[in-house]
Parts: sequence; structure tokens; C-alpha cells
Amino acid sequence: MFLIKIRKAICFAVLFSCISINAWSQTTPGIDFQSVSQEMLNNPDPEDWLMWRGGYENWGYSPLTQINHNNVEQLRLAWSWEFEPAAPGSNGMQVEPTVYDGVIYIRHPNEKYSAHDAKTGDLIWQYSRPLASAVMGYETRLTVHRGRGVFIYEDKLISHATDGMLFALDPRNGRLMWEAAMQDYMSGQQPSGAPVAFGGALVVPYNCTAWTAPDPCHLSAYSTADGSLLWRWYTSPTPDDPMHNTWGDDPQLYPLERRRNMSPWMTPAVDKEHGLFIFGIGSSAPQQPELAGTNGEYPDRLYQGSTVALNYRTGELVWWAQHHSDMWNDDAVYDRILVNTPVAPNPPNALGINPNTDPSEMRELVIGSFSKDAIFYAYDRTDGEFLYARPTAYQNIIASYDGITGAYEIEPDAIMTADIDHEATICRENRQIPQGAYSPLTNAYYVPAFNGPCSVMKLNSLEPSIETGYNTSYVATVPTPAGYLGQPEAIDVATGQSLWRLERETPLYGMLTTGGGLLFAADTNRRFHAIDQWTGETLWQTILNGASDMAPISYGVDGRQYIAVFAPSGTQAAAQHAGQLGLSANTGVSNVGHTLFVFTLP
Repeated sequence: MFLIKIRKAICFAVLFSCISINAWSQTTPGIDFQSVSQEMLNNPDPEDWLMWRGGYENWGYSPLTQINHNNVEQLRLAWSWEFEPAAPGSNGMQVEPTVYDGVIYIRHPNEKYSAHDAKTGDLIWQYSRPLASAVMGYETRLTVHRGRGVFIYEDKLISHATDGMLFALDPRNGRLMWEAAMQDYMSGQQPSGAPVAFGGALVVPYNCTAWTAPDPCHLSAYSTADGSLLWRWYTSPTPDDPMHNTWGDDPQLYPLERRRNMSPWMTPAVDKEHGLFIFGIGSSAPQQPELAGTNGEYPDRLYQGSTVALNYRTGELVWWAQHHSDMWNDDAVYDRILVNTPVAPNPPNALGINPNTDPSEMRELVIGSFSKDAIFYAYDRTDGEFLYARPTAYQNIIASYDGITGAYEIEPDAIMTADIDHEATICRENRQIPQGAYSPLTNAYYVPAFNGPCSVMKLNSLEPSIETGYNTSYVATVPTPAGYLGQPEAIDVATGQSLWRLERETPLYGMLTTGGGLLFAADTNRRFHAIDQWTGETLWQTILNGASDMAPISYGVDGRQYIAVFAPSGTQAAAQHAGQLGLSANTGVSNVGHTLFVFTLP
């Protein structure tokens, strides 16, 4: 069996000592905290928002109904809290707050954490930890202060730092309980997405960017008790994996130790019934199949461009489904949403339909627009069987899918060949990190799609290296044929048909659905909207202090419902769109302070 040595540099011990001494917490009298059990995580109280997207299924849905069609026009600001500007090197806040029993827990964009009274915003405690000088001095080329949330498990608030440290705080007072080194930060790998725990196994989404990380990437699980490693699964097949040959016959041009990227950098969904972590894997480096010694045909260079399901206890692979052979940095890491519904596919412009679907059968699905191309997919989440796929925004890279096997067919003009002079015009910049959502009221998936400009791409060299990263460059941009930028859409999961689709100047970004029949989302022009889930009609809006792109959340305290949203934005997309549209809205890349706005009824 192929083994990869996990580095244990001396800096681990030094860093551990440094953090233990210098990390600090300021507190007021502690929180009356009740331990969060596995059963509570499986079936969250409607007033809580316990994790990324609110629950293991990643719906982005709050069942609270107090704010609804009849009264949303009365929504007003309850409180706000301004945070310090993001620390140098950070693009801003890409977090979702966690809310439990009237307390809101927030990760800041500068290695700080805080707990607030969810009714008033009053600070309860704050915790801060330093980073090693090599990280802060950009010697590692890491994206500093990247983290998208925290996770409460039993009596611990668990998070991770840019330098590869996993740690637990006491949610009552913010004091450090334990910490453990997950990875040598000098390896160039870094934790990225919000952690998620199930059955005592906590997984941390990792980013292994091609131009910083020479070691193969992985998804790993750690004990919620003390942070010790439980298992590690490499996102590229080891030699004992039957899919090893998707990287070519031995001796391979790119054996495991030379493969780059393939990052599982967003938070997995959790299938509670089957005990699965379900998530996506980004593009590989090199990106061009010919340079890796393959032909790009399905399946190609697994597990890039794929959804995978791992057993939560062991990390063993249960199933995989590949969506594309990624030659364009078309990261397949977004929105794995778990839904149970009958399926009778009849989508517009279908890319592929499984002819064996039985409309009378209840199916357990994983759905979503997984990649930057914003194609919408439905798979059976018990075994990865392909059910159907359809486009949303304009894309020109995927021609079709085989309805039986799920095998992709790439548009010939989009293929990136091993030719230094070849150029391809690629249209796939149709969604990024901002989250989609699902509503059980409509059985619809809401996708924050847009029609970004198309990119003219070519190779950097015929010999990819850690210095050349993905080995491709954008040499020009051309307008999208769509003619408009914003294209949010509501898709009926059972059929794939559109409930509604908007053609907007400004995109809508991260989305929240509620039991009151509302969809909350903000846009590039600082507007924050409440939208009818069935029709797409805006029922209420207000103006924030900047573009807001991360999804809002909803929670309740003492029977009162609240809607909370961060502004300005935390991702590159909103900044690019603001520039493209000539808007002066603040964005996170401006290094301005972020504000949490919290709304409620009078």
C-alpha cells in the first residue's frame, strides 16, 4: 500500500507553545450552556442555526414562519455589530454564524472568535490567537484567515486556524480547551471550509492550491474529543485504489506524489441515515489530460471534478460520480444538498436523463449546481447513480451526459490540448462560493447563478511545476452571449423544470429559504431582498453598507424570529461584478470592516 509521510516539523511544537501562551480571551460572566448532543444536531431546534447551511442536509432553510408574506414589509433592524477590518492577506468574511440557545458564535477574518447575545448583539466573550510569522509574512503563500464557520459538538466550540491548528474553545467563556496540529503549514496546505462533525468524527475541508502545496491533498477526520487523527482519505487514488489507472498506465507521468490541488475545500453534507460525508473535489494540476498521459475521456484523473461519499467511521470510499474532466479550473466543490423526493425528469435543455427513473419511487438524492459552470445535477446519494443534468446560466464546456452511466461528453472546442499555441474560449464563470438553498415548501433548489464573462485560455508551458500552478492562463476575456449578468433561478427538483428565472443586471448571491415562504438574498448593489419562493417577486428590500454575497441565516430567541446578514462581501465574485457594472459598492477586498445586520419584526 502506498504511504505518504505526514510531516511533523519542529515548528509544530514551537507554534503549539506560542499559541498556548499568547492566545487570549476576554469574557463577561459565562453562558448557561447545555451540551449539544448528536440527536440535537440530527434534528435541530428550529430556533437554532447549528452549522454551515443550518443542518447536515445543507438546505440553507429555516423552518421558522413568524416572518412571512403577510408581514415581511414590516421587517426592521434589530441590532448590528461592526467587526474590525480583515487582517492583511484576507479577502474578508466568508462565514455563516452559528446560533445556539440565544447565543450567536462568529469567526472573524483575523483569527478572532466571539460570542454575542443573539437578541441584542452584546458581546459575551472574545478569543484571539496569533499566527506564526512565516504565515503572516506570506512565506507560505497561504490565504490567511480563511475560515467559514465553527461547529459546536457536545461541550466544545471547534474551529481551525490558517496555520493548520485544530482547536476547541469552551463555548461558555471562550477559553481554550485543547489544540492539535492537523498539518505542517509549511506544506502549503490549509484548512478552508467550515468544519462538520458526526458521530464523534470531525472533518475539515482542506485547500491544497497547486502553486503552494507539493503534497497530495486529502480530507481527514479528527476526534471531537481531542483533535487526534481518525482517518485520512487522499483525493487522488493511491496505487491500491482500482481507479488508480485513471491517471494512466504505470509508470505514470504523474504518480500520486506529483499530483497537485484536487482540494475538497467546501463543507460536506452529512447523510445521517447512511453515515456518509458527501462532498466535491476541485480541479487537478496539471489540468490538461494529455500532459498527464490520459485522453480526458470518462473517467479521467479521479477524483477531480467529482462528488464522493465516504464512510464517516473509516473514511472508506462508498461511491463516486465524476461531472467533468476539469481543464478550466471549473471547481466542483459547491452545494451538495440532500433531498428525498420522487423524480420524473423533464428539464429544459437537458444534458442527460436516466431513462430508468420510476416517478412513483421515492429517491434519496444529492442535488445542486456543483461547479462554476452552474449546471444543475441530481444523483442518487445511496450509490451515486446519475439521474439527470441541465444547464442554468450559459456554459460551453459540457455537451451531454450518458443517461445510464453518467459519463460526460466535452464540447470539442473547449478541450485544452497540450499545445502551447492553442487557445480556447471558455464560458463557465456562472457561480462561485455564495450558497444556493433548498425549500421543502416548493421542493425547489435556488441557485445564485450569473453569466460571467468568457475567458480565452492557453497553456503556460508543457512542463507543469509547483511554480506554474494550474499551468493555464487567461489571456483575454469576451462578453457572454447571454447579454445580462444576474440569472438566479428556482428549479423543481422532481422534474428539473424552472419555477422561475430572473434576468437581472446584478446577481443575487448567497441564499436563505424560510418556512414563511421567503427567499432572502442580497445583490451587488447593496440591496438585500425578501423574495417570494414561488414567483421570484421581491416583497421587501433594504440597503446595506456594501455588496453582500454570503448567505443570510435565520434564528429565533424567545419566540421571535431574526434574519442576519453580513456586509460587505467576502468573495472575489462580488468585487469583480461591482467593477464590471461600474458600481461603487464596498466589497471585502477593500479591506473595510464587516457588519452583521440583524432584522426582526416590530
